[in-house]
Amino acid sequence: MLYVPGDKLDWMLKAPKYGADALMFDLEDSVELSQKAGARNAVGKAIRALGSGPFGRFVRLNRWGTGCVLDDLNAVVIGGLDGVALAKTETPQDIAALDLVLGELERSRGLPVGRIEICAHAETAQAIYRLYDICMASQRIKRTGGAGGPTPGGDAARSLGVQLNDASDEGNCFGAYSVLQARAAGIIQIEGVMPATVNDLELVRRVGERSKRMGASFAAAIHPSHIPIINEIYSPAQDEINEACKIVSIMAEATARGEGAVRYKSSMLDYASVRTALEVLKKAQAVGIDVGSVPKLELPPI
Repeated sequence: MLYVPGDKLDWMLKAPKYGADALMFDLEDSVELSQKAGARNAVGKAIRALGSGPFGRFVRLNRWGTGCVLDDLNAVVIGGLDGVALAKTETPQDIAALDLVLGELERSRGLPVGRIEICAHAETAQAIYRLYDICMASQRIKRTGGAGGPTPGGDAARSLGVQLNDASDEGNCFGAYSVLQARAAGIIQIEGVMPATVNDLELVRRVGERSKRMGASFAAAIHPSHIPIINEIYSPAQDEINEACKIVSIMAEATARGEGAVRYKSSMLDYASVRTALEVLKKAQAVGIDVGSVPKLELPPI
């Protein structure tokens, strides 16, 4: 997901060429206060112009209490909008209120009711602590952030009073807590850390790989040069795909013999191994990778 300042219409219009799965047009921190109105108009134009593209179109709104949210929504809730992110989400009530307003706008404008997603961004200590309740506040929430911990120097790190850098692991405890909260709420699309640096691509890789290990399924970028690295990290590697196919095949043969567990290399495989392998293959297929013929295997309910 590539972040683009909402007051840069030319940047938004050329952003699809960089290969991101989704674009986030930012109306909050990247737009100077006096430019908010113009940015809303620019984002509306970008959504209309890019409405048929094979990528997601999201808008980062200002937070409640700024006097900006209703104006933001009035300008961007149009055909082609896929989701909104509420900056500085504090409570479940923030999400519930946004859900209600979105529903009213969808009805009044003839848009499918409930289609527009809400991205829950926990950027304060209170929000991180209550992330489960926030995620449960609306069925529109399909993704949230937090894996890998707060971005160094960002709002969440400041709210927590922690001093982090991109090379350290001190933020992992906050990331693990956020992943737990999100997963418990049924959210499986979890965002990794977004480095604030532009030119250090090795750092982007290290942070992305660490976030993936911590449970992230995607990441955002502040610069187009980060997109190829992020796509590589979060797409299953061919070795992973081959291994997953092998595990499913071995277990299919084992169950045909009436066995529910079998030794493979130095490990024991069982139905849990198959579920994990099938998740890898599903992710590969979702990004257009041909995984070949996969044996059918009936799994017990969980």
